[in-house]
Amino acid sequence: MEGKEHVELNPDEIIGVSYWSGFVIGCKDLFKSKVNTFSPSLSMKDTRIILTNKLRDGWLLLVGIPVVAFILTFLFYSDEWLTYGNSFAYCYFTKLTTTTIIWYINREVLLYFRRRFPSIENIAKRIFLQLSTSIVVTTLISLATTQLYALTNYWNRPITWQDTIYNLVLSYLFVFIVSGIYETVYYFAHWRLSVKEAEELKKANLQSQFESLKSQVSPHFLFNSLNTLSSLIEENPDMAVKFVNQLSKVYRYLLQSNEKELTSLKDEIDFLDSYIFLLKTRFGEGFTVNMQISDEMLTTLIPPLTLQILVENAVKHNVVSIHKPLNISIASLESGTIAVVNNLQKKTINVASTGTGLANIVAKYRLLNKPPIRIEEGSNEFSVTLPII
Repeated sequence: MEGKEHVELNPDEIIGVSYWSGFVIGCKDLFKSKVNTFSPSLSMKDTRIILTNKLRDGWLLLVGIPVVAFILTFLFYSDEWLTYGNSFAYCYFTKLTTTTIIWYINREVLLYFRRRFPSIENIAKRIFLQLSTSIVVTTLISLATTQLYALTNYWNRPITWQDTIYNLVLSYLFVFIVSGIYETVYYFAHWRLSVKEAEELKKANLQSQFESLKSQVSPHFLFNSLNTLSSLIEENPDMAVKFVNQLSKVYRYLLQSNEKELTSLKDEIDFLDSYIFLLKTRFGEGFTVNMQISDEMLTTLIPPLTLQILVENAVKHNVVSIHKPLNISIASLESGTIAVVNNLQKKTINVASTGTGLANIVAKYRLLNKPPIRIEEGSNEFSVTLPII
């Protein structure tokens, strides 16, 4: 066209365009890869999403593609090729282009199957499907480029079927090696994340245990318990004995719960029965709990002390009296969840609270990579819905 300068590129420059476009993308990924994957500001769930959807492989692209292309050039193009007027640099940039194309397409294949089967449990299935697809893709690209070379007489020599087979074998070999590197990095990142999750879950369990135990052995709780026990000893010695037995069960469970990340729903309810007995003995008709748990749900799992914390919070923040009874309902739902609901009658005075009760429950479910709990507060009732594990 008039007014525009026409610039011609030599073959080596044309062949190098594909690599340098990949180089730019690689640089962007390299700078991104310096971001700490395990940033404290990210939740574990967000971190897993990053591991699944993004490849922090800038360094591998910048180093791996030219190195693999050089090795393939050295292994594939013998001295016989050079006798047809093809320089080593010409051969290298040609192989660099095809290596870049194969690498980036197989990279997308890897990301697709990683998003579809992200968990470590599916690693065998993911690798099998990924490598099978990569073999098909690599074969099609290699055959297409070979046919293109033959039609254009690119190498100034005929392309034999032995050349084609040898090129395919070398390509498959490096696809397996590079895929192994990606999978090893992915597995190691998941392992690091799992260790971090285990540490945080242990910390959350210990914190929950400490807060619950601290709450139970507080002077206020001991005063109320001893006052109730003192009255029972005079009025109903048999009930006093039962009260002491239930109190010991509560403390025994509290002390043992820090050794577990999960407990059966049956054990949790057995413990809760003892805890509720203490509260009923203290509040009488001002406190009622209605439990409707299906037998099928009793074998499921739940983080220890979860139900106790919810009952304790209801008592702590609401008026409990004969004239204004506190009613708590604990029921299993068909959706595989447990709903804990209490009527809302907040105390008019400020209640000292650390705010760690519900926060600990939320943290435990998050660290276990389970669906989050649902907290709802209406004008007349407060409810928490817990997923069962």
